[in-house]
Amino acid sequence: MIKAEYTDEQLSEMREDAFVNIKEACLRLQERTKCGNDVVIKMLNQVTQFYIEQDEKTK
Repeated sequence: MIKAEYTDEQLSEMREDAFVNIKEACLRLQERTKCGNDVVIKMLNQVTQFYIEQDEKTK
């Protein structure tokens, strides 16, 4: 992946967009599966760990 430089404003907008999209995806998952917040938290932690590992590979 290409590393890019972003302004604080661009980063803020990307974070806001990502938050909204991830939140909507989690809500859809909960609506479909009737799973609790604990399942969503575990899933998000696994996604976080995936990206941490990917980042460590590139260093």
